Amino acid sequence: MVYVKSGLEIVELYKAYDQRIKELESAVARLDNFGYTQSVLQAQIQKLRDERIALETTRFQALDPITVPKSSLGGHDFFIS
Repeated sequence: MVYVKSGLEIVELYKAYDQRIKELESAVARLDNFGYTQSVLQAQIQKLRDERIALETTRFQALDPITVPKSSLGGHDFFIS
């Protein structure tokens, strides 16, 4: 089964990524003397940015075409793209 996100879901996810990235960037700025913690947070920020980029690319990605068999449609083959 393929789950397709709606445009609204994608926008909400994008905003959630932005909000989380801003929170982490704020935390990094406050942790001047904690180099290891800063590096862990920087890695998390990069991971979120990568996931956000993947979300952006899936937003405009075409779906694979599907064929509905005759038995489901009363004797006709339909090709949906």
